[in-house]
Amino acid sequence: MTVRQMVELVQQHHPSMGQTEAIHFLNEALEDFSIQTRMVEGSYTFPTAIDQRYYTLPDNIIEIKQVFYDAGNSKGKRIPRLVGTPDEMDRG
Repeated sequence: MTVRQMVELVQQHHPSMGQTEAIHFLNEALEDFSIQTRMVEGSYTFPTAIDQRYYTLPDNIIEIKQVFYDAGNSKGKRIPRLVGTPDEMDRG
């Protein structure tokens, strides 16, 4: 289905909607669909600090599948997923 056909389909149900607005909503729907079906994947790197375990991550990170420590090194180590409560809690 082409963009023109999708816009026409939307305008059948919403006759007062313009082409630009319809394309905007179609793009939002496509992004939402991609997120829900986990089609969107990416890799992020950020610096860590000693004795800090909690970080503020960018809003575009939806889910964390794997974490590697020292990934810049060719022998980066995969950190196992935490199940349960950590043995030590951060002070703060």
